[in-house]
Amino acid sequence: MAKLSICVPSRNRQVWFQQTIRALIGNPRDDVEFVLADNSDDSSIMADFMRGHADDPRIVFLPPAPTVLPMVDNWERAVAASSGDWVTVIGDDDYVDPDLASVLKKVELMLPDVEAFGWAYASFTWPESAGAPDTNIALDLTHNFIDIPREWLIRRAYLWADATTVPTHGFSIYHSALSRRLVERIRERFNGRYFEHPTVDFDSSFKSVLLGTRFVLWQRPLSIHGVCPLSISSIVYDLSGIRSSTMTFFEELGRNFFDDPTMEGVPFARDMGVPASVLATQQWVKHSAGFSIDGWQENFARACAIYCARFRRREDFDFISALYRSSFLKWDNGRYAHAFNPVYTELPDGYGAFSGIRNGKIYLNNRNTGARTPKEIYDVMSAIAPPLDDIVIDPGMLRRPADAAAPAAMRS
Repeated sequence: MAKLSICVPSRNRQVWFQQTIRALIGNPRDDVEFVLADNSDDSSIMADFMRGHADDPRIVFLPPAPTVLPMVDNWERAVAASSGDWVTVIGDDDYVDPDLASVLKKVELMLPDVEAFGWAYASFTWPESAGAPDTNIALDLTHNFIDIPREWLIRRAYLWADATTVPTHGFSIYHSALSRRLVERIRERFNGRYFEHPTVDFDSSFKSVLLGTRFVLWQRPLSIHGVCPLSISSIVYDLSGIRSSTMTFFEELGRNFFDDPTMEGVPFARDMGVPASVLATQQWVKHSAGFSIDGWQENFARACAIYCARFRRREDFDFISALYRSSFLKWDNGRYAHAFNPVYTELPDGYGAFSGIRNGKIYLNNRNTGARTPKEIYDVMSAIAPPLDDIVIDPGMLRRPADAAAPAAMRS
C-alpha cells in the first residue's frame, strides 16, 4: 500500500492537467499513488495523453463518466479510488511534492496518533494568466512544527476567530494531508461519503476539525496553489467572473444550496462570493453533524468587510459592499450590521507582490524567478531551503499556537 495518495480531479483544463501530471510522476519514488480524475467534456484528450503513461503502476486514471459530474462527485470518486495511508487533493493547475510521503513517515515516528498534517502552501500565477495579480511565496526558514489543539481549530473554524475573508483554520484534504483513518471516519459519520457539500475544500476542513484528534502544521510550503486562466481563484474579486462561474457551477450542480433549509434566516445569496459560500457550507456541516455553536456572527461580518475591501475596482467594491450591507441589515433586525465596515483602498501604480526579506521570511515574486509552472517555482524555493531528506523531526521541534492554552500537564 502507498504511504501517500495524491488525488487530482480535473475538468476541461487539460493543458494544465497534463503539465501537473508530468511534474508529479517525474518524482521516481514508489510509495506514492496518483489518482487522476478527468471530468472533461472531451474524453479523448486525456485518454490519448494517458496512453503514454500506461506502464506507470502508481497511476490510477479515472476517465469521464457518461455524463458530466458535479465537482463534488468528481472529488468523491477520486478519494474513493485512493488506497494510501494518507490522502491529499490538489487542483489540476497545482503541485504538491511527492516527497511529502517521507515527511509523513517522520512525523508519524514522532507522533503516532497524528491524523491531519498541514503546511504553509504557496501560490503561483501561471504566466498565461493575463491580468491576474502577481503572487509570491513566503518561505519561512525556521521549520517549526506546530501542534495545534482541536479546541483552537474549532474556535477558528466555527467562530471565525481571526478570520481574513474566510476562516483560517486549515486541515482540509485540499493542500493538506489526512490520514486514512480520519478520512474513513468522515465517510462513516457523514452518510457514506467523503464530500457532501459542493464547496468541497471547506466541507472537508470543517469535518476534519470536528472528527480529528491530532493536528500538526509545518511552516514550510510543500505544495503550490496554481492560478491558471480558467481558475476560479483568478475571479474571486471580479464581479463579472463571479456571476459567470456561479451560474455554471449551480447549473452543473442542479440546485442552489443557498436555498437549503440550513440557510433559513441567514439572508446571503449565491452571487455574494467567497464568505457567503463558506458560510453556507459551515451551516450545512453543523446541521448535518448535529453540532451547535454561537458567537460567530460578528466575526463573520468582519470577514465579509475584509473580502469587500479586496475588490480593486471602485464600482465592484461599491456593488458587493451594498449587497452585503443589505443582507446584514435584514439579518436578525440588523443585529450584526455594526461589525460590517468595509474600507476601499486604491492601490498605487506599479503595485505588485513583495520580493525580499521581511520578519524572518524570504518572499519570492514568481514573476521575477523565471518560473513557468508551479513545479518550477517550487524548485526555486527548494533550492533555498534544506532538502526534505535532511530534515530531522523530534518532539523538541514542536510548538503550539501563541494564543492556544497549554495542555493540562504543561500548565503551571
